[in-house]
Amino acid sequence: MTPVPESFAVRRSLFVGLSGLLTAAGLVLLLIGYSDQHLFWEDYVVIGVFPLLFSQIAIGFVLALIGFYDRLRGGDPYHLMRRPWRKNEATSPLAATAIVVPVYNEDVARVSAAIANMWRSLEQTGQIEHFDFYICSDSNDADHWVEEECAWLSLCEKLNAFGKIFYRKRRHAINGKSGNVADFCRRWGKRYRYMIVLDADSVMAGPTLVRMVRAMEANPEVGILQTQPYMVLGTSLFRRVLQFSSHVYGGLFSQGCSMAQMSSGSYWGHNAIIRVAPFIEFCDLPTLPVPDRGKRHVLSHDTVEAALMRRAGYEVWIAYDEPGSWEEGPPNLSDMLTRDRRWCAGNLQHFWFLFARGIEMGSRLQIWIGLMAYLCSPLWLIFLVAGSFSAYFRIRFLTLSADPEDLGAATASGGELLFIITLALLFTPRLLGILTNLPRARQFGGVFHLLISALLENLLSIVLAPVLMIFHTLFVTLTLLGLQIKWTTQNRADTGLSFTHCLKLYGWLTVLGVVTQWFATVYLGSASWWLAPIFAGWILAPVLAWATSLGGLGLEAKSWGLFLTPEEMQPPPELKGLDTSAEETTTPLWTDALLCPYVHAVHLSMVRHHPTGNSEAPSDSLVTLRERLLREGPRALNPKEKLRLLWDAETVFWLHQELWGRPSSELHPSWLPLLRSCSSSPLLSNYLVQA
Repeated sequence: MTPVPESFAVRRSLFVGLSGLLTAAGLVLLLIGYSDQHLFWEDYVVIGVFPLLFSQIAIGFVLALIGFYDRLRGGDPYHLMRRPWRKNEATSPLAATAIVVPVYNEDVARVSAAIANMWRSLEQTGQIEHFDFYICSDSNDADHWVEEECAWLSLCEKLNAFGKIFYRKRRHAINGKSGNVADFCRRWGKRYRYMIVLDADSVMAGPTLVRMVRAMEANPEVGILQTQPYMVLGTSLFRRVLQFSSHVYGGLFSQGCSMAQMSSGSYWGHNAIIRVAPFIEFCDLPTLPVPDRGKRHVLSHDTVEAALMRRAGYEVWIAYDEPGSWEEGPPNLSDMLTRDRRWCAGNLQHFWFLFARGIEMGSRLQIWIGLMAYLCSPLWLIFLVAGSFSAYFRIRFLTLSADPEDLGAATASGGELLFIITLALLFTPRLLGILTNLPRARQFGGVFHLLISALLENLLSIVLAPVLMIFHTLFVTLTLLGLQIKWTTQNRADTGLSFTHCLKLYGWLTVLGVVTQWFATVYLGSASWWLAPIFAGWILAPVLAWATSLGGLGLEAKSWGLFLTPEEMQPPPELKGLDTSAEETTTPLWTDALLCPYVHAVHLSMVRHHPTGNSEAPSDSLVTLRERLLREGPRALNPKEKLRLLWDAETVFWLHQELWGRPSSELHPSWLPLLRSCSSSPLLSNYLVQA
């Protein structure tokens, strides 16, 4: 049953119409409040900014309301995952599918364990022959590179997966993750009909992977099918609150988005299946028309790729109710802000595509919502500052006016009703999320624990919102000033923050909160009460960032039954063994490729040799680098020099012979303990010996 075109138009019109109607109603109430008052120039700023801010609140409310309605009626009958093909799902054929795992200096043991779990889960479905895994590395750390190679070999031996699990290290890591995926498509894309793109912290269940392929096979008009990944494995209080929130509210918003947008859904860059042929043909990212060549690459590629897929005539759907799709969230506020700065820079680039030719209206809506996710912060700050100055000048005007009656009800702005409506639009989606999860409250520890957890999550969200507003405003400003953003490795470990770090990073917010609260109390009087949550968030920022980063506090909350999630109540096998932190080692791992015969052989087999005429004669600079490594030890080289040596197979072979053949007097003293401990290498004990 294919959706009729009218259903697309009606739903989108309903979504846009309701959002616009609520925004217009809010603006009317605001203007009514100003109708009998003298207007200052700050009031015109408030009136100009208000519709942009209120429209985003209205959009969130409408999406949650639509999702709640869809949940009550048992789901959308027009949705891709509810079509007739599901009746014969068990007998539906599969096609060749690649599971692509891009990595960049990640926790190698964690990534390997996730791949092993997904492999075993696929084996249990009996469909493993249709799937291949590709570990696509952009790691620029020599230790991670060599460890990844050993982990790949260990996986292949333990799972008997040679020819099914592949490892590729790019020599030139250009364009980040999107460039890594594009490299896979160029080299191996023609072998596969589909690819399932994951993040390094992604995990998916075998039945879910199989069902996604069958859905694509049964619906050739679909280009991208995005699952709803839920956050898991959190230890710190911050991560536990995030994963609780994603379980309680995330699915409702995704369901509302799917209901409203249908085949113009979102793509988030991971935990999604993609039809490879049209992706290669139509989704090559364009360069941005900016003077600086270093800023022409699209950072946040997913939204643009979805828009290009829709422009090519293929559909993009969200499988919002498919289980078995997980990811991990940032462990603390600082790491989330680091991630948000990258996302902010990427989202702001999407402005170039907002009015591009051929972009479908649903894709333009997705781009607009993504833009406003960060632009709302500076607009909110402008709204607060302008509103505060307006209130001050109005109070001062009334105080100094000889005949204040002429101003009418100047102080009675009627803003209380608008304020109540705004709060209702903000918190009703959260209430609906709680209501939809009440029937399965046992998976959250029971009704009482679900409600208490939701209450605490809302309180934390209220006090953190002003902090995010300030930092997002800074990110938008820095991006507009042209400061380049580098895509770096995400911290996925539950590492706590020191209080000193929190004071350095957030202490100025405390000062800002104290100073502005004093000014507001003095100059606004009782009218400053509505700014109290803003001041509280700023003043408490260092303490909140520090406390929520603590793993002990998170575990204590778990013992009280707070912020529990279904995966904690009934852990799925795909998540077992993934919550252990990697052991830190003080010894370099990359030197094992030069010393340990087994690791040396693994690395040589993985480095492809590119002869350049006389391959027996290395360049003078490479010869100098070799000798410096032997004389000064491995710590004398910088990261780029290490990578240069490891990329040259002849150099790696030569160094192996020299390190074992030269007298110890001709080697730097740091080599001697490494030579003695070669047989107890962490790589051998963790990967190769076990295999």
